[in-house]
Amino acid sequence: MWRFAWRNILNRPTRTFLALVGLSIPILGVVGLFSLSKGLRMLVGNTLSQVQGVIVLRNNSPSPAFSDIPADLPDQVRGVPGVKIVSPELWGIAPPIENTNLIARTLSSLGDQQKRMQSLLDTPLIAGQEPVTHGKITTSVYRKALLKPDENGGRYLDERDIGKNHVVISKKYANQFKNPDGTPKKPGDKLKIGKETFDVIGVYHTNSMILDGVLVMNLDTARRVLNRPNGLSDVYVEMTDPSKSAEVSAAIEAKFPDFDARSMSEFQTAFGDLMGQLDRILALTVSLALAVGVVGIVNTMLMSTLERMSEFGVLRTNGWSSAHVMRLVTLESAYLGVLAGILGCFLAMVGTTIANRFLTGGIQLVVTPWLILLGLGLSFVTGTLGGLYPAWKASHMAPMEAIRLGHR
Repeated sequence: MWRFAWRNILNRPTRTFLALVGLSIPILGVVGLFSLSKGLRMLVGNTLSQVQGVIVLRNNSPSPAFSDIPADLPDQVRGVPGVKIVSPELWGIAPPIENTNLIARTLSSLGDQQKRMQSLLDTPLIAGQEPVTHGKITTSVYRKALLKPDENGGRYLDERDIGKNHVVISKKYANQFKNPDGTPKKPGDKLKIGKETFDVIGVYHTNSMILDGVLVMNLDTARRVLNRPNGLSDVYVEMTDPSKSAEVSAAIEAKFPDFDARSMSEFQTAFGDLMGQLDRILALTVSLALAVGVVGIVNTMLMSTLERMSEFGVLRTNGWSSAHVMRLVTLESAYLGVLAGILGCFLAMVGTTIANRFLTGGIQLVVTPWLILLGLGLSFVTGTLGGLYPAWKASHMAPMEAIRLGHR
């Protein structure tokens, strides 16, 4: 019966092809969308793993860029037992760089597919840091990410940069805002931020789309550029004993109830909850697409059974039972589902491989074995369910009636 069902599918190539296309597209959507979700999770996970300290910011602020804290909070946090280093920071959206804002960069990249995919996610941020206190932090992300000297990495902020227009930029921005001669920015070159000209003193590369979108400068300079006199966004805290960060964070929040002390694990948990909601929305969307695929399978198998009614009648008169006919049609439908799953997964793997060639900044579409199994499983179940009604209809028709119907 297995070979018989397989031959029946091959004998109707056009109808089989249309059914495969109809069901493989939802499977492609399942694997493709969830590979994007997996890629985003890995991007955020890899990004947050590079930040080891605790960030104190105002309650209900999604990130430091949307937070503001009083100027005296850093000194008060220093008095909490277990706190080793406290460094105030100011975050904000950068003004136009080299007289080019986000909209202009998007329009100028319309002819370049890679740039077009990145520009909308490429909003530069300014991070103002206090060189004296930040220089004592052992887990500084951007200092550790400086390029090597032979790669023109330069140096990081220190006391020499206080009150000066000095900036540390990412390798991404060094390539994006090139010199007039077409070479990437390097230490010693000039970079215009807003209405002011800055000297580039260092270039870093974290390989994270999120972290690589930051221009690091002295705190007082950032206040002037962002037009926020005495402004602060958060306090970066390093613990005496990193293993007790949860206890110290709780002590900070107890002493300052209007502020959150968040470790990177808390940020990751919050992002995981957000992605969980997104996955549920994706699952609902994909379910609708699979329902359409089921309708396509039902239509294909109904037409197939109607065309072969006389064949089923002959089989019944030669000793086949209703169960045999139902098993045959269901098996054909399951074959269609499995083939559609293989085709959909293959197209998803090819599509993600091509897309990853144009994606930079640490984000990659990830097709895991679990996703492949999910796609194949869904296609098998969808195909099988789509064949149950046609199989029932074909198996419950009397043999002579089926033969007469088939000869009409």
